[in-house]
Amino acid sequence: MSTDQPTTTQSQDVPADSEQSAQEQSTQVQSTDLQSPAPASSSEITSRLLQLRKYAQAALNDPRYKKAQKIVWVICIFWAGVIVAQSIPYYIYIGQGKQAFLEGRYDESEEMFKAAERESKNYDISDPRYANSLNNLGELYRKQAKYELASPIYTNLLTIAENHLTKKRQESAVLINNVAAFYRDKGDYPRSEELYLKAIGIWESDVKKLSDPNYAAMLSALARLYKDDGKFDKSEPLYRKALAIRELQGANDPELAAVLTSLAGLYRQQGRYAESEPLYRRALNIDLKNFGEHHADTATDENSLAGLLRDLNRLQEAEALYLRALKTRQMILGPAHPHTAKSLLGLGELRRAQGRLADAEALIRKALAVNEKAYGSQKHPDCASCLNSLSLVYLQEGKTDKAQDAIKRCLSIRNALLAPGHPDLAESNRNLAEISKEMRH
Repeated sequence: MSTDQPTTTQSQDVPADSEQSAQEQSTQVQSTDLQSPAPASSSEITSRLLQLRKYAQAALNDPRYKKAQKIVWVICIFWAGVIVAQSIPYYIYIGQGKQAFLEGRYDESEEMFKAAERESKNYDISDPRYANSLNNLGELYRKQAKYELASPIYTNLLTIAENHLTKKRQESAVLINNVAAFYRDKGDYPRSEELYLKAIGIWESDVKKLSDPNYAAMLSALARLYKDDGKFDKSEPLYRKALAIRELQGANDPELAAVLTSLAGLYRQQGRYAESEPLYRRALNIDLKNFGEHHADTATDENSLAGLLRDLNRLQEAEALYLRALKTRQMILGPAHPHTAKSLLGLGELRRAQGRLADAEALIRKALAVNEKAYGSQKHPDCASCLNSLSLVYLQEGKTDKAQDAIKRCLSIRNALLAPGHPDLAESNRNLAEISKEMRH
C-alpha cells in the first residue's frame, strides 16, 4: 500500500504503514476488535466453591444431618478437586498460547490453542470456554491470513452464537462481531457489514449496555469496515460515538488511545491532516503515560504519527519517530516479528520520499523477508503491502522488469485474498498500469 511520491503512482487511500493501534489489533488474542467471551476465571471457580460450601453448611446445621457431616465434607472436597483439576490444563494452554501469539511464535501458539480446544470439549457447547478456545484458534489463523483454516472455525462460532448462546446475549453479540471481523479481513465487506450490524443490534436491543466498552469496540469495528471500504461518511460518526463512550472510562484509558488512533487514521486517509495530527499525538501521550517509551503500543503510535508526518513532508520529524518505533519493536518483539516489519516498511517508504532509493529498497526487502518467514508460504496482506511498495521503488530506480514482477506477485496475493473492488486491489492494478506504461516508453 504505497504512499506519497509525486513522481510515481501512489495511493492516497491506504498508506503502506497504516496500521490499527495495538489495542485495536488486540494485545488479547481473542479478537482484534473486542474481548471474546471470557472463560471462567479462578475467582469464578472460587465463587462456585463458596456456593457449594454454603449449601453444605446449611445441611450440616440441620440436626437431621449430623451423622452425615463427614460424608458431606468428603463429597465437597472431592468435587472441588474435580472442578479445579478439569480447569487447570485449559488455562495453562490458553496462557501459553497467548504468550506465544504476542511474541510472534505462531506455530507454538497453534499447538497450545489446539490443546486448549481439545480440553474444551469436556465442557458443554453453551459454556463460553468452549467458544473461547475456538475463537483463539480462529484469531490465530486470521492473523496469518490462513482463511481456509479459519473459515470452518468461524462458521462453527456463528452457529454457537446463534443457536447455543440464546440466553447469553452479550457473549453471542461478541462472537458474531468477531466472525464479522473475519469476513472483513477476507474482503467480503457485504457479509461483514451484515454481521456487524446484527451484533450491534443484539447489543442495543437485548444487552442494552450502551456505555459499555465492548459496545464502543463494536462501533469501532464497524467504523473500520466502512473506512476500509472508502465509506468515510459512515465511518466517522461511528468512531465519534465510540470515542464518546471511551471518554467515559477516563482521559488516560488505553482503549481511548485505540479509538483516537483509528479516527486519526480515517482523517489521514481523507487528507484531513490538521485534524489527524492532534489525535495521533493525544493517543501517543496516553500510551506514554500508561506504558512508557519502550512499549509495543507506544511504538505503534509513533509509527502511525511518523506516517502522517511523512505525508506532510516533515521528513526529519518522521524519521526520528520511525527510528524510535523500530528500535522499540526490535527490542521488545525481536527483529523477526511482523510488527517490526511494519516499522521497516514505513522507514523504507520514508527513504523513498527522501530519494534514498537504495536504502528504501533494502529496508522494504528486509520487511518482506520478515513477513515471508513469519507467514511461510501462506499468502498474506502484509507481504502484498511490501511488494506493492517495492514495485514503486524499482520503478523509480528504472528497474522496470523487477517492478513488474513485484506488482504481479502483489496482485497474485490480493486477488486470492480480496473481493473484487477492494481498495487495495484497485491500488495495485493502478500501479501495474503505470509500470506497464513506463515499460512501453
